[in-house]
Amino acid sequence: MRNTVKSVVSKTFRMSSVALFLVTNIAYAQESHPLLPEHNRVQPQTVLIGSWTGQTTNPLAQKAVYPSEGIYRLHLNPDGTLLPLDVIELTNPSWIVFSRDHKYAYTTNESENGEVTALKVTAEGKLKVINAVSSQGEHPTHATLTPDGKYLLAANYSATKKNAGFILFPIEAQGKLGEAIQHVPFEKGSGVVAGRQDSGHAHSVNITPDGKRLFVADLGADTVHAYRYQADSKTPFVADTAADVHFPAGSGPRHMTFSPDGKFAYIVTEMGAQIHVYRIGEQGLTEVQTAHLTGSQSEEDKSGAGILFSPDGKFLYAGNRRNRNEIVAFPVDKKTGKLGEGKAYLAGGIEPRAFAFDKSGQYMLVANVYSNNVVELYRDAEDGSLKYTGISVQIGSPTDVKFLP
Repeated sequence: MRNTVKSVVSKTFRMSSVALFLVTNIAYAQESHPLLPEHNRVQPQTVLIGSWTGQTTNPLAQKAVYPSEGIYRLHLNPDGTLLPLDVIELTNPSWIVFSRDHKYAYTTNESENGEVTALKVTAEGKLKVINAVSSQGEHPTHATLTPDGKYLLAANYSATKKNAGFILFPIEAQGKLGEAIQHVPFEKGSGVVAGRQDSGHAHSVNITPDGKRLFVADLGADTVHAYRYQADSKTPFVADTAADVHFPAGSGPRHMTFSPDGKFAYIVTEMGAQIHVYRIGEQGLTEVQTAHLTGSQSEEDKSGAGILFSPDGKFLYAGNRRNRNEIVAFPVDKKTGKLGEGKAYLAGGIEPRAFAFDKSGQYMLVANVYSNNVVELYRDAEDGSLKYTGISVQIGSPTDVKFLP
């Protein structure tokens, strides 16, 4: 009996050893494979990263090993790798916008005593401060230029119950910002979401491609306010309340973008985590569709963020934060403006606030605020899918991504 047991144990050991040998050799026989499918080299480009400076106190935020100091300049190489170049020290430069000729840049300084800074962009993409002016409000978080290049608008979000609204600055010679000529306050909120809608909160300023209208997203009031542009007037933006866009209670409209042909508008809501699609007409916007960033009904899964078309106009992308931390891709019907079924892809970090494509549309860079990283994703031009390239740059609390041509 003892010998039989010994024989069985011995045979079992020999079989296990052979199996382990085969498995080990099979594992080592496999070869490494590319992270991405074969793709094209791209034209070298300069990219600017806006940020919140210092440490971020939000409980979701990871402590930054190297807290941000301002706007960072990176170089996108032809093979898709990223090289950090330099930084210009500014306080909370959270949003960046360029003049049409890209000779000047303007950034919101998202602090309690808000400012907007004008910068000269050199031929190498380096930044030099021209001047800074008060935003006459708190926490300016978004800005845009009128298509004629005459004015810069900034949205004062204002986390507290004062000084929210938008403000208008003339652009003077050599890109300098003049003193404000128009200030429109947003005081009343819908009061639906406590702490977020107790008062007005201007989150973005958006001018239609034809330059005739301004739409200002008021997260606090569940309204996008409409204005007509009269360039030569002392107060160039005139309220057009009949064209205001109202949202379901507690939605929180945040950002807006337009189709490349200028026929459709898309507004992402923060708390609602939806994209509202509109046809643009002479009298304003007509809603044609509402799409969801997530099928979840949990408020912890809803936090709409940036919204952006791919350079070819075939796909619309929107960020969703909180527990999701995703970029959602929607195919677009160019004739109707409607969105197809959305597919979500990991953003590679926490709190994907903003993102941008390089000019080829092959790479997307995502600013993940609370994980202190800018992540590069590869975009498949055929199906719009996104895939991590393995490249990530450590920058404290990045909030915006803008490519220079």
